[in-house]
Amino acid sequence: LAVAATAVLSPCTAFTIHSRTTIRTDVSRHMKQQHDSHDNDYAHHHHHHQQLSRRSAISILAIPPITSILASSSIPLPAMAEDKGKIVVLGGAGWVGAHVSNLLTQQGYKVLSISRSSSERQIERTKSILGTTIPSVEYVSLDAGTATMEELGSVMKDATCVISCVGIAPGGPNVKDGNGLVNSRIANAAKSVGVGKIVYVGVASSLANGPAKFLLGDYFKGKDTAEKSITKEFGIENSLIIKPSIVAGGTPGEIRPPGPPGVKAVDVDALAKVVVAGALSQGPGGLNGSIDGNDAIAAASL
Repeated sequence: LAVAATAVLSPCTAFTIHSRTTIRTDVSRHMKQQHDSHDNDYAHHHHHHQQLSRRSAISILAIPPITSILASSSIPLPAMAEDKGKIVVLGGAGWVGAHVSNLLTQQGYKVLSISRSSSERQIERTKSILGTTIPSVEYVSLDAGTATMEELGSVMKDATCVISCVGIAPGGPNVKDGNGLVNSRIANAAKSVGVGKIVYVGVASSLANGPAKFLLGDYFKGKDTAEKSITKEFGIENSLIIKPSIVAGGTPGEIRPPGPPGVKAVDVDALAKVVVAGALSQGPGGLNGSIDGNDAIAAASL
């Protein structure tokens, strides 16, 4: 049970307590520097009490196929291509976040990757994950746990969507607030500056409601707080919560325990496609609500 319980995470960048420093960098203007040894690329998942409702399922099935939303997604756009808008990815240099950021830039969107890590460290992590950098991404060093609401809002201003892949892994410090309060602050800041939609990568209900909850109570309570805050600020029709049980692969150099017995991991590319499709399809007819579990994610990615 201990092994299964600690394996419910998929890799995304975590926010913890650091100084209130905002640093912006564009990879095309910087060479690699010594990385921040305190950066931890934790994956996070998220507990959600509500199951995928019939209404949500119908709205998901009624939208255009994801392949049509992500037109020409396999062909990277030129770095100087006209952008279609700004999207903020918190944890944009983590295992899931890097794939999401890459796919968004291929679609012609301006991406801000926000992490507590230095800009240079984010660039290094992205290259270790994708095998290349993403020159058009702007990397911002900002701790969502300690930044003022004005600082958070300023980097989200004019964004059409905010994507959150952040949290604290079980066993880490302040795991309840690190998952709940931090994401509540993200949702509140996004709403305060008029962001139209939020997409959140969480954890499958099957894990949150299973035996792991007895070992990881504060972890799941934090995820529950985060989801309730997102729903409160944006409602079901302006938010998407994607809930994998475990994601295949991980950032090179990281050692992760095996997944829960009998649970098939979802491919990171499939998860990234659903995240991006949710960010790009907004409004009552968009990809909204909840997509719970690896089978549902895999089906939605087709």
